[in-house]
Amino acid sequence: MQPYLRVEHHLLRDGTDFSSVHEKMIYLILCSYAGQDGLAFPSHQTLADAVPCGKTTVKTCLQTLVEKGWIEKAERFDRHGGQTSNGYRICADNPVGSRQQGGQTTPAGVADRAPEEKGVKKQILKKESPSPTDQGIDGIIRSFETEIGRITPSIRNQLGQLFDETSPPVIHHAIEQAAAANVRNWNYVKAIITKLKQQNLLTPEQINRHEAERRNKPVRRQTNRSASGKLPDWVERERWQQQQAEREQKRRFEQAVPDQTELNQLLAALI
Repeated sequence: MQPYLRVEHHLLRDGTDFSSVHEKMIYLILCSYAGQDGLAFPSHQTLADAVPCGKTTVKTCLQTLVEKGWIEKAERFDRHGGQTSNGYRICADNPVGSRQQGGQTTPAGVADRAPEEKGVKKQILKKESPSPTDQGIDGIIRSFETEIGRITPSIRNQLGQLFDETSPPVIHHAIEQAAAANVRNWNYVKAIITKLKQQNLLTPEQINRHEAERRNKPVRRQTNRSASGKLPDWVERERWQQQQAEREQKRRFEQAVPDQTELNQLLAALI
């Protein structure tokens, strides 16, 4: 196994080749395990620990990688003919696979530059300011698959419904917030959209003004006191119980320690 993995720049920078960051990471980890024949067979748990993610996510990503032609499933059998865990072969015509098998080198100090690199830079700039064509439902779906992950028919239907009930800026904002928080989950995105809808924040100006006010709002320290300044009942009750326990402990201690008369009698008996 090589001590490093050569990956072309555009494969890392382009967000259209893979449905999610988990899918990209699993593909690169498989490449790092592949031998000269392109075959890799790390377990689902090994992949899940390396990403990190759950084994269900690993299985889903492996299936989509097979469907897209990035990898091929290789069934394995023991010497008795029984099937064991599957292996995965990196397809030779993919960027990492071809570079690993070909053993090509790059002169020192010269970085690999893919022809699509300029196009990738334009895509990154577009992402910060969506064009009018990205404001439709297709643009939102592309943004979701790029930033959050694979979109299911159920999520697609819910996105379409929220698209009709709110506005494209609301959904784009929710996707960006989830990606920034590294919570790539549909329920999290949906919760942000629902909150913006309830607050009637439907335009970019309204959302930006609300975010600015929220950032500038002073943080209020939380206390256990109620509005009247009185501590809650459970606090008063625990305090009283603690005081009672301390009194009882003091009483038992005083009973166990002899007074001066008892001390004199003990000293006289010893003498």
